[in-house]
Amino acid sequence: MRRRTLSLASGEVEVSIVRSSRRTVALYVQPGGTLLIRAPWYVPLQMLMQFASHKSQWIEKQVKRLKHVTPPGTTVTIRNGAVLPFMGRNLTVNIMPGSARRASHHADSLLLTVTGNPEPEELIRLTEAWYLREAKAYLPERTRKLADQYSELLPSPGTISVRKMKRRWGTCHSNGAIWLNRELMQKAPDLIDYVIIHELCHLVHHNHGKEYYELLGRILPDFRELRKRLQL
Repeated sequence: MRRRTLSLASGEVEVSIVRSSRRTVALYVQPGGTLLIRAPWYVPLQMLMQFASHKSQWIEKQVKRLKHVTPPGTTVTIRNGAVLPFMGRNLTVNIMPGSARRASHHADSLLLTVTGNPEPEELIRLTEAWYLREAKAYLPERTRKLADQYSELLPSPGTISVRKMKRRWGTCHSNGAIWLNRELMQKAPDLIDYVIIHELCHLVHHNHGKEYYELLGRILPDFRELRKRLQL
């Protein structure tokens, strides 16, 4: 992967180019505001950069939206004014002294109440515990609702668990159990629904064959676009 920069009206954006056997060129603005270009092996570098330049207005808009979003897997420094993604919104961290340690969100703020002078690791644990709590409150209930909504096409799942997962957004097991990644709470609601429905479809088809994608497409006709956005 080679890294370059593209000049925009607001400044330069870092560009990563990933080549493969794909047939088309695709642009993705990633969390943190960097540009990813996926391209076939045979397309010249100059042509790729020209293509990106022609899309500069779209790139600029996406960079503005995503530049303050922390890329997945990045160690976050929790401090006053830090911005954290939550269900399609950006929450600004507000740290306040109090008699007990707790985390809660109000409008566009994540309020962290702390005692004394906590270490950075303690603030991270407090924030992660809040994400997990929100995920456990939302994801299982949302999964049940979607299964009920599409009950003519999908069976009801078994146990629904929320946990920290390094490489997958969700997993469907042969016994009907579904595991969902707590970091889904950092994604927009329609992307959360996509992951849930993706796993629910595996209750019918346990692989990614033609019949699986036909079922997924009946429920989410735009699943390919949703999948692209999730890969950012």
